[in-house]
Amino acid sequence: LVIFLGCGMGKEKALQDVFASYNGKYALVIIKRDFSLTVYDRGMKKAAVYRIGFGSNSDMKQKLYEGDDRTPEGVYMINEILSMDAGRETESYRKLMKMNQVYFRAAAGYHRYNNIKEDLGDNAYGPRFFGINYPNEADIQRYNRALAAGLIPAVKGKTAGPGYGIAIHGNNDEASIGGLCSSGCIRMYNRDIVELEKYITMSTPVLIFNR
Repeated sequence: LVIFLGCGMGKEKALQDVFASYNGKYALVIIKRDFSLTVYDRGMKKAAVYRIGFGSNSDMKQKLYEGDDRTPEGVYMINEILSMDAGRETESYRKLMKMNQVYFRAAAGYHRYNNIKEDLGDNAYGPRFFGINYPNEADIQRYNRALAAGLIPAVKGKTAGPGYGIAIHGNNDEASIGGLCSSGCIRMYNRDIVELEKYITMSTPVLIFNR
């Protein structure tokens, strides 16, 4: 599913190419500038549209390295499904429960939307967490080119890597949806992320465009 976006390739062509190599029923298309996530079926028809928030970096560019607070752009797929409604003995539940117990402090850079002094707090991932396979082959190639060009900064004396852990997930700060708010993940309203689950399976394609 490594497809290189850009070079005049339209969204519709990219979506057609994805369905040509994927047997599932649905694909997700995220348009960052519209703050939207749209579910398309195999007939290229919209099945659902949701509002999102994403990376807090005001330049809204494509993610390049860890800590740049940007959201990736490209073609990905769901590679992890975590749920607070899964059985309590499942890894899906236990892992997300543990993640939601982490308390994020404003002093560390994790704050409420438009309030840099208020801690983001716990339950930051909400009831669902759908991981995507960032960085993919295209991301690694782009990162390596930037690294060779000296464009990757050092963080605490070490060169930043390409980053990891990008997901579509719920939230504990509803005011942030529709804004630049995360470290790179895509946030959704909790009610919406629960509804989105019916369209999600492992390997569901996720196409992320800037506009």
